[in-house]
Amino acid sequence: MNEYAQAKRVCVNGHRYAVVSDHPESFAPLEDVERVLVGNLEGAQKVDESFKIIKEALKRYGPDNVALSFNGGKDCTVLLHLLYAARQAYERENPSGKRTKIKTLYVAYTNSFPEVDDFVEFCVDRYNLELVKMYGPMRAGLQVFLDRYPETKAMLVGTRRTDPFGEHLQPFQMTDPDWPTLMRVHPILDWNYADIWKGLANLRIPYCILYDLGYTSLGAIDNTIPNPALVNPLQACGFDPAHRLADGCREREGRKKRES
Repeated sequence: MNEYAQAKRVCVNGHRYAVVSDHPESFAPLEDVERVLVGNLEGAQKVDESFKIIKEALKRYGPDNVALSFNGGKDCTVLLHLLYAARQAYERENPSGKRTKIKTLYVAYTNSFPEVDDFVEFCVDRYNLELVKMYGPMRAGLQVFLDRYPETKAMLVGTRRTDPFGEHLQPFQMTDPDWPTLMRVHPILDWNYADIWKGLANLRIPYCILYDLGYTSLGAIDNTIPNPALVNPLQACGFDPAHRLADGCREREGRKKRES
């Protein structure tokens, strides 16, 4: 992943983010996807498969009825970029002159990282999100969201098979009986840790700056530390950036309680 030597930290309208791009402020998600697919760049097959799943969701339910679960993490950031690109493709094939915002649920921690909240706000502006920010359990937050947007038929989720409870999921799967009724769509189920970073680089997707400071999986302030596997005293922050984690199985080693 030598391309990350070119990673840039950018500040736009007070929002800070990192991105691997020669033109960090450019914004062309559909062009990004088409460039990766036409050029058959590394990871293109994963991008193509995920893009098709998202387009299928838009075809089945319509863009206005497909929402997104987003928390500012790397996985759902890739998903957001692909969703925006798929909506651009849908609008190109079904011109109506009307472009609606992406209905988005953000279930936040009460003690979330300021950098994460800042990045989410950046994405609200960049991707034209209609964001509902909630605190507390995901199930309760989802019900509040559906009460506000009852037309929602499906929600895209950035879960991967290596995530807790992700092993047996399918790309299209209804919520469990004790949850609010909704089709869950999992476009990046079969991406691994390295795939996510290839996608962020090749698609030129901005990401939260905490990943450049050694964090590999973001939770709340009190249960997330930089990944011990990335300790490097030669770095100013004491850790290598997240993309340098060689073993993706160690991705969640920073999700531990801080010692008091």
